[in-house]
Amino acid sequence: MPVYYTGFNASPLFSDQDGITTSISRLTEIPFSEITNIEIGWNYFLLWRGTKLYITGKISENNERNGPHLIQVPQESSGSCKIAIAGRDSVIILSTLNEIWKYKIYDGSWQKVTPFIPNNDNLQTEYAIKMSQAGCTVVLTNLGRVFNAPVLAEMPKRVKFVDIASGFDHTILLAENGDVYSMGMGTRGQLGHNDLEDYDNPRLIEALAGLKVAQISAGGWHSAAVTDQGDLYTWGWNTNGELGIESEDTKVHAVPILINVNEEMNVMSVECGNSFTICLTDDGSFWGCGTNKYGQLGKLHQGSGNPRNFVRLDTGALDPKTVRRFKCHEWGTAITTGME
Repeated sequence: MPVYYTGFNASPLFSDQDGITTSISRLTEIPFSEITNIEIGWNYFLLWRGTKLYITGKISENNERNGPHLIQVPQESSGSCKIAIAGRDSVIILSTLNEIWKYKIYDGSWQKVTPFIPNNDNLQTEYAIKMSQAGCTVVLTNLGRVFNAPVLAEMPKRVKFVDIASGFDHTILLAENGDVYSMGMGTRGQLGHNDLEDYDNPRLIEALAGLKVAQISAGGWHSAAVTDQGDLYTWGWNTNGELGIESEDTKVHAVPILINVNEEMNVMSVECGNSFTICLTDDGSFWGCGTNKYGQLGKLHQGSGNPRNFVRLDTGALDPKTVRRFKCHEWGTAITTGME
C-alpha cells in the first residue's frame, strides 16, 4: 500500500545531500516498503507494517535512532500494538490484549497505564476501540462510553458514541443516531455551542440536531462534520481560513456553518489538521483550505497561497480509484492507496 505524504517533515526518510527536507510541498511517496497505515506526529511518523509499528523522526541527537525502528510493547504477555496515537512527547498504544501503554519517544521508556475501564463479570466485557489525545487521553469503548482517562465522562442518557476526534484541547463525539456532541476547551468556539465556555462532559451541538452526521474531525482549534447528504459543516477558529470561510471579519465561529465546497459535488469525508482542512468529494477530488506554510495542502495553483476558501488540490498522477484513506494531523497530510 503506497502512502503519499505532504507537509512538515523531520524524518530522514526524506533527505538529500543537504540533509533532511523539512517541507514536502507536494504529495510524495514515503520511501518505506509495505506500509499499511501511518500516524502523523509533530516531528515524527508512526509507520505500520501489519501489526508491526515503526517510528521515525527527530527524536534523538543520535541520528541512528531517528531512522525507522521498531517499537514493541515490553512485555510479551501484553500482545502487540493494535492502535497508536501520536502525541507531542509520547505515543499512546493499545495492545492486542486491550492494555494501554505510554511510550516516551525521547528516552524510549515505557509506562503501562493502570486499567481504568471497569470489569464487570456479569455484563459484556468493555474495552477500548479508539483513542485520541486532547490535552488528556480520550478513550472510546465498544459499549459506546467515553473516558477522559481515567475518568468516565458523564454520559447522556440513551446515547452510544461510535466515534471521537480531538484537537488541541477539545473532543468531538459522534453518536450512533448521527447526533454530534463536544467537550473540552471552548475558548475559540471549537465546541460549537455558540459560546466560548468549557465543558467537562459531552454536550449536544444543538445547531446540528436533526441532521444525521456520518463523519467528524477535529484539529487544532477547529472542528468539522459531514452529513449523510454530503454537506460539510465547520466551526471554531478561522484565523488562517481553516473553516473555508473567506471573510476575515470574524476569527471565531462558535456555531457550525454550512460550507459550499463545490455546488456540483457532495463531500464524502473531511480531515482537520492544525490550521488547515482537507475534504474528499464524491468525484474523487481533494479540496483544501487554510495555511499551507509547510506544504500540507500540497502543490497549489499559482496565486492560491494560503486559501481561505476550499480550492481543488493537485494530487498529481494519483489515481482517485486507488485512494483507501487519508488523514491530516499536526502540519501534514497522508494518503494511503491500494487496489481492492
